[in-house]
Amino acid sequence: MTCYGGVAAAAALPSLPPTTLTTLPSSSSNTSVRVRDVGSGGAEHPNTVLKPTVDGFKWRLLISYDGTHYKGWQFQQTPPTIQCILEKALTRATKLERKDLHLVGASRTDGGVHAWGQVAHFVTPFNYDSLDSIHAALNGLLPPDIRVREISAVVPEFHARFSAKGKTYHYKIFNDTVMDPFQRLYAYHVTHKLNAAVMREAANHFIGTRDFSAFVNSSRNDGVPNPVKTIFRFDIIKMVIKSHNDLAPKDGLVSLICPFDCH
Repeated sequence: MTCYGGVAAAAALPSLPPTTLTTLPSSSSNTSVRVRDVGSGGAEHPNTVLKPTVDGFKWRLLISYDGTHYKGWQFQQTPPTIQCILEKALTRATKLERKDLHLVGASRTDGGVHAWGQVAHFVTPFNYDSLDSIHAALNGLLPPDIRVREISAVVPEFHARFSAKGKTYHYKIFNDTVMDPFQRLYAYHVTHKLNAAVMREAANHFIGTRDFSAFVNSSRNDGVPNPVKTIFRFDIIKMVIKSHNDLAPKDGLVSLICPFDCH
């Protein structure tokens, strides 16, 4: 989603806060999402003594990945998903079964979507005196296109999905006659010239509270209690991409990044 529901943009994105989830799109999805969790994400100092939840101790992950070779977040064996690969690493690092980890992501993502900082949580029946060892172990077990950027203890009430306060989607468009091969997995290619000013005017009509029932997949029970959501902002950002062989911007290489916040 490049929403971090889970999806995000490619190069030249503005810096994002550390407690955000950003998913970057592939050529098939071309969207990105960023999910912000509650405040500090419910995170506590790693050395804090925590009371166990019903299922054990709860841990928050901040994950980045290139989703080119994965079928999104939601667990399935074939083709592989981010949740599947992460759970395999967790089972080896913790010596627990998949069913005991209760790994939950902040949001589903589509196939090929990338994440800058997707939030997830899992539980263990035991505490960790230090998180450095499991942090290093997870990144040692994961493939190089998936990284755990942060791991921290959280309060029992924290939930990666339901504690999220909002999501930011990034739709990146590469607007030029010839597609840059370095951008092909992270942006949608539009050959005709786009009018950013007109797009900004149109974007204003999306701001506000809307009923998104028409977008709900009725064949799948997502457990969404309320289809009414609020879009707080919808920005059209025009960016000039520099040529890879030139320090000066090349005419015509224009990237339009369209982020919007919603809840």
